[in-house]
Amino acid sequence: MANIPVKPLPKDSIRIGVPISYPVYDSSGNLLLQAGMVVETESQLERLISRGLFMDQKTSQMLSEQGSGGKGSFESDKVKEDAPIERDVLVELPIKNLKLGETFQITPLNDDTGSTKYFIKYIGGMEKKSLICTLPTIDEKIVFIKENSGFSVRIFSGKNVFKFNTVVDAVFSRPYPHMHLKFPRETYSNQIRKNQRIAANIIASIENKSNSHNQDKIAAKLTDMSLGGAQIESFKSIGELNDQIECTFKINMEGGEALFVIPSVLRRASETTHSDGRQLYSYGIQFLEIGFQDRIVLQSYIFQALTGEKLDEL
Repeated sequence: MANIPVKPLPKDSIRIGVPISYPVYDSSGNLLLQAGMVVETESQLERLISRGLFMDQKTSQMLSEQGSGGKGSFESDKVKEDAPIERDVLVELPIKNLKLGETFQITPLNDDTGSTKYFIKYIGGMEKKSLICTLPTIDEKIVFIKENSGFSVRIFSGKNVFKFNTVVDAVFSRPYPHMHLKFPRETYSNQIRKNQRIAANIIASIENKSNSHNQDKIAAKLTDMSLGGAQIESFKSIGELNDQIECTFKINMEGGEALFVIPSVLRRASETTHSDGRQLYSYGIQFLEIGFQDRIVLQSYIFQALTGEKLDEL
């Protein structure tokens, strides 16, 4: 499809080995990658970047609307930030909305501790019949899965989290290792609202983009966080209200470490005296833009914290 309106994508919007969540085009609107495809090597990625990476404007607008919103949205979070997580709702699994490459988290039902978790990819399926998925791997080695094994499955899809129990219908080694999960009879859904916050203790680095005279990075700490923003503390003044900043931090989750570099804006500020006598600066920041795949990772992290699941130590 050519001559469609497109918008430039940042170079880091595509990661090696990670399924693409949306179609990618060149500057002329020619399709380069379909949603769900994976770039396997550095040379493939370099060739794509050399042609230019673009997203169609319709998808860009949709992702923008799912983002942190316009002015005042952070203040709205402030009013509602203590709202409890919504209860699970019994639903039909919307298989037509599942994207190829969607990540499933599976836990063996015979593991009473719940500590054994695998991550697999959705590669197809038929409603009321089965979900076709890759086999889990550990250190790039296939994990042997027995037919009729029971699993608890969790799917993070958009703003929704779907949970159900199922059994393995069939396992195949050819033409590639994959398995069929029996289509669930009962599925429970939960939605993460942007204003739901979690307590945090995450080291961050802040750079004030509005202060051209001093762009040194300032050490800070995230003390709480939501999809829309965070509360941060620092022993140095970061800036004035409405200053544009760049907030950099890392979180550790099962499956690896995730680095976030998020354009943000200072929305609230206060000063207190720390117990050691130093001046402590506190700020509310609004996240302006989070990449689609980074948003999924952050959403998963927040949901696990809200539901009380154990996370790796930071």
